[in-house]
Amino acid sequence: MNEIDVEKSIENNRLICRSLILKVTEVIYIILLFGSLLFMFTIDSFLKIEIDNIGTLMIPLITIIISTLFIYWYLKNDKLHREKNILTDKNKLIIEKYLFQLTEQREWSFTENSEYLKIMNIPMWQIQIGNYSKLYLIYDHDDLLLNFSSYGLFGLKFPVNYICNRNVEQKLIQKIKTKIKNAP
Repeated sequence: MNEIDVEKSIENNRLICRSLILKVTEVIYIILLFGSLLFMFTIDSFLKIEIDNIGTLMIPLITIIISTLFIYWYLKNDKLHREKNILTDKNKLIIEKYLFQLTEQREWSFTENSEYLKIMNIPMWQIQIGNYSKLYLIYDHDDLLLNFSSYGLFGLKFPVNYICNRNVEQKLIQKIKTKIKNAP
């Protein structure tokens, strides 16, 4: 069974999970994790703030900024990168061949490999932080939708790798475009 609702994902331009329980668990996890982080580091620091000493504002301010970034990255983590007008029949074969090369060279594997949705599982030792990552590719007529996401504890999304994940997406798109351009 496929974990992503492809039609809703294409419509909303973000990954939509079929399991409501998993999404609710993720939200509770994020609230507990970063809520407790905010509470632990800011409550005591707020009580020690002195008006005439700006240094006492640093810990609460840094904690709030970091927590806000993590929450923002979590909310943006499911966004699909859309590459328009890239899927012609010839280009689709080139992309399929490139994905097959990735699975052989890097020990990645397909957990879903259908005509319109491809999900590749990336092992723990080949990513930055977390337990594993997944590369989602959705074919939408002539457009390619792509998302690279990291997962941590209990298979929940891991927002810390947000910037690195977007970088991997850009590199994959550039590599695909180069393969298409250099194809005979």
